[in-house]
Amino acid sequence: MRGETTRPGCEPARGGPHACRLRAALVAAAVVAVCPTTVCPAAAPSLDAPITATWRGIGLRAWAAGVDASVVVDRRLDPDALLSLECREEPLRDVVGRAAALVGGEAVELGATVRIVPPGVGELLQRAERGRDARVAKLPAAQKKLLATRRPWAWPDGAVPGELVAAMAADAGVVIEGIETVPHDHLAAASLPSLSLAERFDLVLAHYDRRIEWRAGGGGPPTGRIVALATDLPASTAAAKKSPPAGTRPGSSRRDADAKPAAAAPRGPRETYSLQVAAPLEKVLDVIATRLGLSLDLDRESLRRRGVAAGEIVKATVKDASRDQLLDAILAPLELTWTVESGTLRVFAKPSDASPAGD
Repeated sequence: MRGETTRPGCEPARGGPHACRLRAALVAAAVVAVCPTTVCPAAAPSLDAPITATWRGIGLRAWAAGVDASVVVDRRLDPDALLSLECREEPLRDVVGRAAALVGGEAVELGATVRIVPPGVGELLQRAERGRDARVAKLPAAQKKLLATRRPWAWPDGAVPGELVAAMAADAGVVIEGIETVPHDHLAAASLPSLSLAERFDLVLAHYDRRIEWRAGGGGPPTGRIVALATDLPASTAAAKKSPPAGTRPGSSRRDADAKPAAAAPRGPRETYSLQVAAPLEKVLDVIATRLGLSLDLDRESLRRRGVAAGEIVKATVKDASRDQLLDAILAPLELTWTVESGTLRVFAKPSDASPAGD
C-alpha cells in the first residue's frame, strides 16, 4: 500500500503508515529520529498533508531534506541545530513552522517552496516575490513564458552560487547583470521540486539578501539585474491595507494633517517587530539591519575589548516591540550599544570607564 514502504533502517511507527523509525548512534549519544516515509520523491506530501511522526535530536538540514523536497533552509541558519518534534496528523506547513521556531527562525511559503529563514526575512521575501511576479507579468509574452518555464533543480555539495546563476543564465539564454556581486560561497547539495526559471534565480540569491529585477530585453530574451533584496519592494500587505490618515483630504498637506488634535490618525502605522532567536550575534544583527533597510557597521575592536565575540550566541524573545526595544533586547545583555545614522546601524561597546547609556 502506498505510504507503507520503509527504507533500510526504518520500521513502521505507531503513529500510522506515514511514519517510520530510524535508529542512529552518534558519538557519546544515542539519537532516535522518526521520519515520514513520504520523503520519497515519488510520494512527497503537499503542505496540507497530515504528518504523524516523531524526531529526536536530528539536525535541521537533515530534517528538512527528509521531510519534503520543497523545504529549503536558509544558509544563515545553523544547519546542524538539533530538532526534537512530535506531531500527530498535523499539516506539514504547521510542522515546518514549529521546526523553524525551534531554531530561532520563521517559515514562509514562496511559490513551490516553504523556506526556513532568519526572523524578519519572511516578509521581505514575500514582498520580493510579489514585485517579481508583477514585473514579469508586464514583459512580452515570449519573455514571460521563458521565465515561467518550470523544471526540477538539483546541485551537488559544494556548488558555488555565482556559478549556479551563471550556468542557469547560459542554459536559458538570458543576460544577468551583476553576477560578480554574488558572494563566493559553497552550498550544501540540494534537490528541489519543479520551479519556474525566475523562482530558481531568486531562491539562490535570497540566501545572500539579493534578487533579480527583470526588464524587457528588446526583441530577445529578458535581461535581469541582481539587486539587494530590499530594493524598491512593494509595500507590505499590512501597510497596503491601511486607509489614508483620518482628517486628510485631496490637496491638504501632511503638515496640516499632523497638526490636528491627538485624536487624529498618526503619521503612519507604527511598525513593530517580534523575534525569537538563538543565533550568532553578527548573523542576528545582519538580518535585523536588512529588515530595517540599514547597512551594518559592527565595531569588532570595541567588542573585543569588552570580551564579546561576533559569533557569540545571543538569545532573545520579543513581541510587538519597537525598533529601539528590539535592538536593546539583543544588545543590552552584552552591554553593547547602538546608533542609527545616515542609513547605518552601528553596534559597539563603550569604553569600560564610560558612563552608562542614558546617564
